[in-house]
Amino acid sequence: MPIMCCNVIQLGGNYYSDPDVPPRAHPADVLPQEMDKLREMMLELINQPEHFKQWFGEFISQSRHELDIAPPEPPYQPDEIYDALKQGDVLVRLGGLRVLRIGDDVYANGEKIDSPHRPALDALASNIALTAENFGDALEDPSFLAMLAALVNSGYWFFEG
Repeated sequence: MPIMCCNVIQLGGNYYSDPDVPPRAHPADVLPQEMDKLREMMLELINQPEHFKQWFGEFISQSRHELDIAPPEPPYQPDEIYDALKQGDVLVRLGGLRVLRIGDDVYANGEKIDSPHRPALDALASNIALTAENFGDALEDPSFLAMLAALVNSGYWFFEG
């Protein structure tokens, strides 16, 4: 099944299954009646603005090619992220990583980034290279530092040098 269909179906909490579908001549075939039911499910979800926005952000921010992700070893702790930025280190976005803003939401490589610190999220979405100044007061929030550490430990951002 195309990945787009799977994402939409999972988003709405609905999973396609049809015990009445006849056996296939070939195991890779998608039957016309399955396509019709999937289309109906997708249209239902698309007509719900919040569901569509989330699906679109997740889908369109996914990289279309393999990223050269190299998670740091050992992983950074939030306080290490804080110290590095405060000492002037520069955090750089991984080449090819798609980061998008849709309304108040920010997505990176198919994942929604949650934080109440809107200016810091805007900085993540708008800049390739980031310093402590870009994050402002968000660096004083342990939950923001934990989220930033998770992004760095995923290999999406890394310290230059």
